[in-house]
Amino acid sequence: MGETFTKDAPLEIAMGGRALLTPLTGIGQYASNLAREFVQRGHNLRLFYGTHWSSTIAGGSASSTAAAATVRTSFAGAVKRFARAYVPGVYRFMPHVEQYRFDLGLRRQRTPHVYHDPNFIPFRFRGPTVTTVHDVSWVRHPECHPVHRLSHLRANFPRALRHADRVIVVSEFVKQELMACFPVDESRIDVVYNGVTERFRPHTRDETAEVLARYGLAHGGYFAAVGTLEPRKNLHTALAAHMRLPQAVRRSMPLALIGVEGWLTDSLHAVLSASVADGTVRKLGYVPDSDIPALTAGARAIVYPSIYEGFGLPVLEAMASGVPALCSTAPALREVAGSAALFCKPTDVDAFTEAMRELIDDDALCARLGAAGTERARLFSWARTATETLAVYRKVLS
Repeated sequence: MGETFTKDAPLEIAMGGRALLTPLTGIGQYASNLAREFVQRGHNLRLFYGTHWSSTIAGGSASSTAAAATVRTSFAGAVKRFARAYVPGVYRFMPHVEQYRFDLGLRRQRTPHVYHDPNFIPFRFRGPTVTTVHDVSWVRHPECHPVHRLSHLRANFPRALRHADRVIVVSEFVKQELMACFPVDESRIDVVYNGVTERFRPHTRDETAEVLARYGLAHGGYFAAVGTLEPRKNLHTALAAHMRLPQAVRRSMPLALIGVEGWLTDSLHAVLSASVADGTVRKLGYVPDSDIPALTAGARAIVYPSIYEGFGLPVLEAMASGVPALCSTAPALREVAGSAALFCKPTDVDAFTEAMRELIDDDALCARLGAAGTERARLFSWARTATETLAVYRKVLS
């Protein structure tokens, strides 16, 4: 068990850091911003990167409170990516290796008050344990996930859920889904919403000019689809809807795909090829985290037709940027966006096309959605996320 503490005293926090080792997706952004908030508040934080422990917060944008990633942490990320790509069965034996390194590192430091893994499955720890569940898409939509990931989650998630003292979920929707899919007591679940950083705010044309020029985009002259390229994001609907616009319109208002390459994307790339070739779709791939705010704020709208979401961080970031969001009717997106977005059924291509036309033609609609979005986004912050997460820690320590 961790050392004794007094109320409101700084905590010794151990946190899983594996989500920080790759270009940051939603879970990586969650872990990064939460970790930075803890450090800024004077808590002692140690992160486990799968091969070693470190107080360095890898990934994300640079700040006065976070040094650049160490060589060792950068190397850990390279090892992780290599193993996933080239080592057969890595998901079967890697957890055992990582558990050994986890235990070894713990013996060499002060025992933490609490251990929190922000990425579904915590390591075994003889002390207060918290885990964050971002969705149960792998249960509801297994066809959207690689086989090795399904095997790993099916084998380990139920045990992790049983052993965690508290379970954080990122929306009321995820809470209901978790209870529907697993035998978990509601009293052990805490809803703590994601936040949005102050970097996501309305930008003028001059403020976005430098970044957009590097990608051949014009302020207000493109739709943006932000997120990892993978089946659950349902980019087929976004592409099909955009292709139904007249070609002249598509050339003047291209669809920019912003995100790292994911999995099960062969059919997506087959559809993409012609539109990428004629310039009506811009596949930007991975872009530096520092460029995302300008790319978001410079868009005419973001398009987010996901089949299933636990939260939908790019939607919140767009709203904070004063940019209209065109979303699917996934329940979590409705929960986050409220009335500050346009919604279409994820398979209704015609509805998405019509909404795109409206967003192109109706400046007043865009202004109304932008204003409603910035107002709604004020309800969310990483400071609030950190405060409520610390309250969860103190529940397990009381």
